[in-house]
Amino acid sequence: MHRLGRTLTVVENVVASAALAAAAALAIIAVVMRYVFNILIFWSEEAVIYLVLLSVFVGAVITLRHDEHVRVDLLPLLLKGRARLAVQVAASLLTLVYLGVIGGYGWVLLFEPAASNTVTPALKLPLWVVYFALPLGLTLMFLRMLEVLFRQLTGRDPHPEAAKTVLEAEAEGLGIHVDPEKVIDPKETRP
Repeated sequence: MHRLGRTLTVVENVVASAALAAAAALAIIAVVMRYVFNILIFWSEEAVIYLVLLSVFVGAVITLRHDEHVRVDLLPLLLKGRARLAVQVAASLLTLVYLGVIGGYGWVLLFEPAASNTVTPALKLPLWVVYFALPLGLTLMFLRMLEVLFRQLTGRDPHPEAAKTVLEAEAEGLGIHVDPEKVIDPKETRP
C-alpha cells in the first residue's frame, strides 16, 4: 500500500503542477504577446481554462491526501474508540460509492460518440480530451480513498501527511528528505 501511495503522490503532483504551470505560462505569454507585440493568441483562453480544470480535479486528490477537504465532523468528534472508527469507515465507504458512481459515469461520458465527434471551439480538440479531467481526477481520488479506508481498517493514521507541513509531505512523497529545522520560515526573514 505504501508503494501505491507514493506512486499516486508522484502522479498527482506532476499532473496538477504541470497543468497549473502550463496554464500560468500560457496566460502570461498571451498577455505579453497581446500588449507588447499586438499579436492575439486566440486559443489561449480556452487552453488555460482546460488546464486549470485539470489541475483542480487532480488538486482535489492532493487535498484529500492532506486531509484538508471541508466536511462536517461533529459526530466523530463526539464519539470515541470503535464508534468513532465505525463512523469514519462508513463515511469512507459512502465516499467510495459516490466516487465510483460519478467516476464511472465520467468514464462512460468520455467514450460517448459525441465526445469523439465534437470539437472544442478554438483548439479544435475532441471533446473527450477536455472531459478526461473528470474521470482522471475521480479515479485518482477513488484510489486515494481506498488507501484511506485501508489505513482506517488496519489501525494506521488514515492521513499521515496531514500532521506534517505541506513541504515535508510533498518532499517525502517524491522520496526527498526535508529537515523541518533547516527550512527557512519566510516570516522570520522579514524585517
